[in-house]
Amino acid sequence: MRKIIVGLCAVAVLTAGCNIEQDPVAVQSSDPGKPAGKSGGAAKGKTFPIKLTAKRAHASKSVLSDGDALSCVKVTVTNQTKKQLEVNPLYFSITDTKNTKHDSSTALGEYEGQIDTTQLAPGEKATGLVCAKGDFRPKVVSMTNPLFDEAARAQVAP
Repeated sequence: MRKIIVGLCAVAVLTAGCNIEQDPVAVQSSDPGKPAGKSGGAAKGKTFPIKLTAKRAHASKSVLSDGDALSCVKVTVTNQTKKQLEVNPLYFSITDTKNTKHDSSTALGEYEGQIDTTQLAPGEKATGLVCAKGDFRPKVVSMTNPLFDEAARAQVAP
């Protein structure tokens, strides 16, 4: 019995460091009529299970704001799947024009109009702001699922 337990522990330790490669999520274009280009490889007319659109925006600071600069995008998430879709402001990140990723959790509660935590039925959509601390130009917004696997990406329209 001891050999079996030691063997199972050894297998668990050896496989714990293995990363399973996943295909990157295609970047959805900010212009529905054009493909995303070389950064995303999205095909023209391709449908995505989670439609994500984003446009640069300015946010009104809340009473919880510490006065730091915020860079924001207005996102619309549309559930095009046949299942419920969880949406949460913690599931978003913004990549700037220098390819630096900014986590939306850095600015939670510091602005008005943030996207709500909700569940979308098939066909439903939610709209709100996603912001991160810092003064940068947003290029791509990403959304993860509850397991923090990337679920959707979209170019940010000016």
